[in-house]
Amino acid sequence: MIMIINYLVEYIIMFWFIAAFAIASVVFIITPEKVSSHSDTQPSSVDKLTKHSLVILPILVLSWLVIAIASAPVTHFAGTAIGFVLTSCAIALPSTHKYIALLATLTFASLLIELALYL
Repeated sequence: MIMIINYLVEYIIMFWFIAAFAIASVVFIITPEKVSSHSDTQPSSVDKLTKHSLVILPILVLSWLVIAIASAPVTHFAGTAIGFVLTSCAIALPSTHKYIALLATLTFASLLIELALYL
């Protein structure tokens, strides 16, 4: 019975990823290349705010994570969690895109260290 449940869960997760990829592909194909017909010469304060609005959530998660790590015993998962959050911060800010590969490599290395510790 447990094997059947595990099989169903794996099937549902696989179906979810396939559906998400298909929906994202359709949205990418249907979305017009240029949404607005005019270009603003001066960026407004709303444009400046939306430029950094994507990084607000990762910064909040990073703050919460640092507080949680500081108040509890440090585990091996802490480095990986911080790596994931820092990678998302680097993705959210266009000026830090050059650090994505470095942060992803450090996150991968911490995952390998965790795997080595548990095997």
